[in-house]
Amino acid sequence: MKIKDILDWLDAEARAYRFEGDKSKEVTGFSSLTNYKEGTVTWIKKRENIPKHADIHAIALAVVQKNHEVDCPNQIITEESKAVFFGIIEHFFHQESVLPEVGQGTYISPEVVIGKNVKIGYNCVLDGKIVIGDNAQIYHNVTIINKVTLGKNCVIQSGVEIGHDGFGYSEDREYNKSMVKHYGGVNIGNDVWIGANTTVARGTIDDTNIGDGCKIDNLCQIAHNVQLSDKTAVITGAIILGSVKTEENAYIAPSIIRNQAQIGANAFVGMGAVVTKDVPENDVVAGVPAKSIKI
Repeated sequence: MKIKDILDWLDAEARAYRFEGDKSKEVTGFSSLTNYKEGTVTWIKKRENIPKHADIHAIALAVVQKNHEVDCPNQIITEESKAVFFGIIEHFFHQESVLPEVGQGTYISPEVVIGKNVKIGYNCVLDGKIVIGDNAQIYHNVTIINKVTLGKNCVIQSGVEIGHDGFGYSEDREYNKSMVKHYGGVNIGNDVWIGANTTVARGTIDDTNIGDGCKIDNLCQIAHNVQLSDKTAVITGAIILGSVKTEENAYIAPSIIRNQAQIGANAFVGMGAVVTKDVPENDVVAGVPAKSIKI
């Protein structure tokens, strides 16, 4: 493959970039900057990331963050270097892992409605009033029960559990606890990615909702009645307690969010934070309890 092929694809994708070098040169694959392989495309996010042993002149093609240009014979310079680099890998070199239409050991109840081109792995359980949108990929040992709607182009990784009752109880005068039965469901939008071993609880009365484009990492807890607006990112180990609401493009690092807290649009919750109060839009919070650290 020639560099020209990559540039033609970037043009078709309407990516903003500047190219310096020889479009006729060959690219045979991809590699990291630390372990660069001859003839491949690599990514230079910052000049200071370049290893001391690296021979910049030997790089066949570099995708370089704007304002971090280097003396490389062929470079694609862009403000979106990460997206461009991984887009090139996905388009030209990615080999999709093959999932069966329905894997061995999987149970699907009669009420489940499955869209077009859906793939479901081994030993899954889909049991209840469940709708699976087109092009969804559900990996192995996934449990989806009760009332769940999963949008188009979603990826659900192995071990995820969606639709169980959340944790809620009532007490009598002697503090005997009775678990509250849940009657809501879970609505998951389009283009949602949920990482391995994450749990999403159904709503108590109304539904738990996860908006379009949300990305949820491994080992996260999304409790009952949570409302994640579009493009929210939740990073590994985050615990989002009941009835939390996020606005669009919120970012939640590994942290604990108190029940009923609201996280504003474009807000950033830092690692290890314990959020006990609402977080305004565009704010950055960290600490225990979490406080604004935005300068």
